Amino acid sequence: MSIQETVRSAVSVEERNKKTIRAVFDTFVNRGDFSIVEEIYSPDMVDHQPLPGAPEGLEGVKYTIAGLREGFPDLHVTIEDMSAHGDHVVIHNTWRGTHRGEFLGMPPTGRYIEFQGVVVWRLLDDGLIAERWGIGVESNMLSVLGMRRLAPSSRTAARASARRSVEPATVLLSLPEGGAARWKDVQAEFSGPRLREYEASRRRAGILQESFALQRLGDRDVLVHRVEARDPAGAAIRLGQSREAFDVWLREAAAEALGADPWEALAAGNTAEREHTWSSVTTELTSAA
Repeated sequence: MSIQETVRSAVSVEERNKKTIRAVFDTFVNRGDFSIVEEIYSPDMVDHQPLPGAPEGLEGVKYTIAGLREGFPDLHVTIEDMSAHGDHVVIHNTWRGTHRGEFLGMPPTGRYIEFQGVVVWRLLDDGLIAERWGIGVESNMLSVLGMRRLAPSSRTAARASARRSVEPATVLLSLPEGGAARWKDVQAEFSGPRLREYEASRRRAGILQESFALQRLGDRDVLVHRVEARDPAGAAIRLGQSREAFDVWLREAAAEALGADPWEALAAGNTAEREHTWSSVTTELTSAA
């Protein structure tokens, strides 16, 4: 609802904005209804305290809440107090949940947690959420879990902090005839209809970022597989040992398309990591052979 529509309906901008923030928790966070995201968030929404590894925009919003709900399936947030000031809304809330799933690489502990924090939101004239700042939310949660505090003061600092705690690893695979086309079909499957399963799989393994780049080198196709994790080899070992249906499917589909299991190479530590882009991947292949 725009400001003009708000005035005509005799609903104040502040009340409209407060209603939107209530929907964030009542519908999105507490009920896990992701369909509301496009309705209440701006496409270029900036979360200044996302979970490490979260992408930009709406996908980052979904990534953060999905990660929290994966780690705490019974997650519930209670708004204790709310005030609106122009285009900003400030809330004091209490977070409760049981650590029953993998969270930031930490295995489930079964612990019930309860912590409090303050969140500041900025909304646009059209009522969509533009920015979010968490004050004490992430750090309080991690402190309760006994994890290192990772709540920095800005999005840039958050990413820098996250990257200091992870290691990159890259595997180069020479593909069999027809392997590139088969791999594109596999990747379309796990990045499309099975995206939620893929994201949950990577959270379980402790992988914060993963990318696959196909390169044509002369008469052969090559896949550049890059992973960022606190322990890339350990994450790959967990994937190799996993009996989760999705993990088994992806390993088998990858082996059929690529002629090898890329995570097996990671688990063995057979990686090549360089501080540059992959424009000179031919050289890296030669040195890795």
